[in-house]
Amino acid sequence: MCEGNKITFHLVQPAADFNYTTTLSAFAPVRKDADKGEKYDDAVLSNGPYKIKSYVKKDKLVLVRNENWDPATDSLRPAYPDTIEYVFSQPNALITERLMADAGSDSAAISPDPVDPAKLAQVFSDAKFEKRRVNEFDPYVRYYAINTKKVPNVKHRQAILACLDRDALRKIAGGEYAGDYADGVVKPNIGQDYAPTGLWDNLLGDKVDATGNVALGKKLIAESGAAFPNPLVFDYGKTEQADKAAAAVVASLARCGIQVKPNGLEVGGYYGVVLDPAKQGGMSAGGWAPDWLNASTVIPELFTPSGGFNLSQYDDKAFNDAVDKAKAITDRAAQAKAWQELNKQASQLALTVPTRFGLEQRLTGSKIGNAYIWGPYGSWPYALLSAQ
Repeated sequence: MCEGNKITFHLVQPAADFNYTTTLSAFAPVRKDADKGEKYDDAVLSNGPYKIKSYVKKDKLVLVRNENWDPATDSLRPAYPDTIEYVFSQPNALITERLMADAGSDSAAISPDPVDPAKLAQVFSDAKFEKRRVNEFDPYVRYYAINTKKVPNVKHRQAILACLDRDALRKIAGGEYAGDYADGVVKPNIGQDYAPTGLWDNLLGDKVDATGNVALGKKLIAESGAAFPNPLVFDYGKTEQADKAAAAVVASLARCGIQVKPNGLEVGGYYGVVLDPAKQGGMSAGGWAPDWLNASTVIPELFTPSGGFNLSQYDDKAFNDAVDKAKAITDRAAQAKAWQELNKQASQLALTVPTRFGLEQRLTGSKIGNAYIWGPYGSWPYALLSAQ
């Protein structure tokens, strides 16, 4: 309901983190007469510190100060630069070379793209880049979802976790630059909702090194009371790097007698296949980032029927009820404890194989200030950036 400059939302049930929800750009208010649907991007009305001076699609966007913006009403955006120019469609290798050279206007430049992989070693070994390089968590957890409808035995699922060579997968993805080993689907940079799950320490019954624990994997299959449901169809988006990762999955799980059938899918149509239960295999590559800094946008989405990305096909009443209860907790510290416990449960139930907490490496020009990777979106903190 809208009255003057006040918008009131009436919810049908308690939502303890609704204030987080309203931070999404979808909640930005637009005057009804200016709402042109998909064409709105061509003529955006600004109530912030900048407005569009010129915009040529796929070429260049120029922002200048909005004379109608009053900094006294906005404590969050200092708006340091006078002008912001966004140049589109630049090759990543060229961007990295320009940022490394740091010449002319490029000394006040940034890019939303990571450092060109071919230049990572140079950028992170040369002291001259020390104050300009960034190596921080992106928002994503990389994992393999285990389809509980096709691998219903929890011991079988745990055996997959025990046998998989996560170290080989990380090396294929880029080694130390690709990320830290993950222990669940909630990532440390989410804040208070993260706590170590102990997954690789003892949650599966014994310690599991990054290269795997074959003896434990075989033991878990023996304890299951049933033969593993071979072959395990493994869905992934087909790229040169993903093909190498799939080969590592095949080789490492074979050590425990698990036969993997790789199912490389066209990248553009990948999720259209794996989100269809009739087409999905027994294990599917996935990645997830929270919509805002609350695991209410992680656990329910990945492990309940009401979520939009339940590749694990998990539907357990007790778990679902615990999730609904956690959503409604208004004490933020108590809610965080609930999410920590549910993340631990999901890990022990082997609903996914968490592989990496993704890292991202970026470089800035020497005149850029306040640069870091902002956790929620994995972006620069654009509102705080300055150019000396």
